[in-house]
Amino acid sequence: MKKPIYHRIFGYNTNLLPNSHLATLESGVKTIDEARKRTGATIGYPGWTLIYNLLLSHLDREREEVIIETGTNMGCTTIVLAQALIDAGCKGKVITVELDTQNIEIAKKNCKKAGVSSFVDFRFGNTTKIMPDIANEINFTRFAFLDASHLYSDVMFEFETIYPCLTDDALVLFDNTYPLAETGEDKRVNGALKAIKKKYGGNLINLEYVSWFTPGLAIWQKQPNLGD
Repeated sequence: MKKPIYHRIFGYNTNLLPNSHLATLESGVKTIDEARKRTGATIGYPGWTLIYNLLLSHLDREREEVIIETGTNMGCTTIVLAQALIDAGCKGKVITVELDTQNIEIAKKNCKKAGVSSFVDFRFGNTTKIMPDIANEINFTRFAFLDASHLYSDVMFEFETIYPCLTDDALVLFDNTYPLAETGEDKRVNGALKAIKKKYGGNLINLEYVSWFTPGLAIWQKQPNLGD
């Protein structure tokens, strides 16, 4: 693997965060090690506000929205997603999947303190086992954040499992998009994005200066809704 690169920002105004509990967790945090203890291996700032504003701007307030998240971690991005639903005055929920039992318990506590628990549906287990059931359960989704395992095969499995549920204007976000792999190593998220673009087309935007190890956040859309 290539040398780690970090683009998580510290020393910012935590009032910019969409939820006060998230701001409390970030208070005084100045290093990656401190951040990991407080909020886990989450995307961090400015990624949280990017996702919040992106979702807030994409929610359809006239119908119930279902948001998919893989890789709950300690629940910080889950809070951001749920807060966008609340602030939009939108019916719906965030279905979030996490493999680590300790993480999911911490996430539940964080979501409760953040006041968003009623908008979050926690699912415990491996995404390769759970995602097919979720895909069969929901009618559609217009927003998914895939951030569980970063291995190429797992990213492809998650994406291809929810693909039939995606509306044409759905947004799918991927974290850790930097080309981290050396020759012969698993191509991870970066390789999966290239395969998705080649096989499924769509629009892809990659924002390099977001997140930490590995940085980069990509936004994929099947087909923008531009009207007739």
